[in-house]
Amino acid sequence: MAQEQNRQAQIHIGLAMPKPAVQHPHMKLTALLSLALLLVGCHTARREAATDEFAPIFDGRTLNGWQGQDMSFWSIEDGAITGTISPEHAPKLNQYLIWQGGMLADFELKLTFRMRSTNSPAVNGGFQFRSRRLPNGDVAGYQVDNNYLQPWKARLYDEFGRHDLALQGERTVFDRDGNKHTEKLTLEPGADDFRLDEWHEYHLVAQGHKLSLRVNGKLIAEVMDNDDDSFEALGLLAMQLHTGPPMKAQFKDIRLKRLQPAQPPTARDALLADASLAWQLGERLNARQPPLKAVGKITPQLPATGPGARAGSVAAKFESAYFDLERDLNQPKLWNITGEGLTVYLRARVPDGNWNAGLLAKRGNHDVMNFCLFGADLGGTPGPDIGFEVHTDKGFVMVSFPVSAIEATSWLDLVGRYDGKKISLLCNGRIMEEKAWSGKLTENKEPILIGAGSFDGVPKLPFTGEMEEAAIWSRALNLAEISTLLRLPGSP
Repeated sequence: MAQEQNRQAQIHIGLAMPKPAVQHPHMKLTALLSLALLLVGCHTARREAATDEFAPIFDGRTLNGWQGQDMSFWSIEDGAITGTISPEHAPKLNQYLIWQGGMLADFELKLTFRMRSTNSPAVNGGFQFRSRRLPNGDVAGYQVDNNYLQPWKARLYDEFGRHDLALQGERTVFDRDGNKHTEKLTLEPGADDFRLDEWHEYHLVAQGHKLSLRVNGKLIAEVMDNDDDSFEALGLLAMQLHTGPPMKAQFKDIRLKRLQPAQPPTARDALLADASLAWQLGERLNARQPPLKAVGKITPQLPATGPGARAGSVAAKFESAYFDLERDLNQPKLWNITGEGLTVYLRARVPDGNWNAGLLAKRGNHDVMNFCLFGADLGGTPGPDIGFEVHTDKGFVMVSFPVSAIEATSWLDLVGRYDGKKISLLCNGRIMEEKAWSGKLTENKEPILIGAGSFDGVPKLPFTGEMEEAAIWSRALNLAEISTLLRLPGSP
């Protein structure tokens, strides 16, 4: 495209400039160099100017560049992205239309919004930013939220996390320990003079740890999120259609300006932000998103020690304990990974080398399984083994390796992967076993457990040792991505 722009500029300049009758070779070379510098300067100026401007990310006519878990709820009306709930067609889960332009770190966003109900004031809606798409299609993270039945009309919110960040008319600071300090915000005259059922413009600025929300150009809520355990620096942008009575949520004139972050996200940051579920397990127990329930004794925020420990890393110490992903039992899919792609990751250490516990699993038995990463003595080899298994519509399959093949007391980076063609188990970046397999992953109602396995609804084999990170992707990571995840030499 740059070449075409330069060609068009050359044509334009060539038509505008008279040609001298005779040119000395040195004069011709000088003129060509001057012309090249002029063209580069013009192109650079255009590029730099573009970074200072808002660019539209919705064309006003189609849903190109946007994708939701059920597109039947989304359409274009009044030149706006429109989410609709009708008496005949109502969602069981919140619906999200995700912008496909990639992750956002620091940015400014402007959009025009309204929300209308046909028969009830009990409607709610908004949009997500720096957020994560969960396995069932729901979205977790920061949100601009609106609600008719509250004394406030808009707020900054944390979906699946801390909930209220700052209501309309509030300024909040979260300190490093997660403590919340809120004060009244002095509003400009007319700042709260807007109606949710009429078009109004939101201007959201997310720059580093500071979030600010303006309506029709006037500040209404602000957050300084210094809680690194809960803070999200990178994530998705998504429009929300909240469950409830018949209604329409409409978004138009959506414009984005990316800002330069003080600390640009790394390739590993982007990979973890793309995970369906991800946790730093050494963080405070109340800093999870989505929340994890500790069962048994788990001590977080301990320096990671022992062979293979990373400098400055923190871990959680498990003493015959596990984490249960807290879930709404009314949710019909219960965090199942569907389709033909899955990756699970766990960084853990068993100081005595006795890997005999559930590690990261959503299973009830061999026939009731989504995935299962585990340690157990499978027989046939000396001592315990580490295994990974999935169940698809083709049946059950497992890969494993004996712990005797590795340094069993060291920190291990364990990756289980299924790509619809084969199942693989990796340890510290090395493929330990791989088998051909196919089919779509099967769903179940078992919980996701970190540090245990569910046997027909009863958690068993609790973990004793240390854990640092856990993550699940609804796709198969490639080997280059796994190298980045594990910080292997040569990875970005």
